[in-house]
Amino acid sequence: MHMHIGGSAFGRGIHRIAGMLAAKAEQMTRHRRKPATEFHLVSWQPGARSRREDELARARQQMLSMSAES
Repeated sequence: MHMHIGGSAFGRGIHRIAGMLAAKAEQMTRHRRKPATEFHLVSWQPGARSRREDELARARQQMLSMSAES
């Protein structure tokens, strides 16, 4: 008799924990950030695909303009 009552309480506890985990998983998926559909680089140089490429292109352009002025 005692084992039957203990098993029932154990089963209710497992169901309760599973319900809490399911609710937490649902919260996490609801609050997850959506990925950006398209990336727009603010660039001063045409054809630059990254910030670093843009910076390198601008540095080369400045070096070329400085050497042309000399």
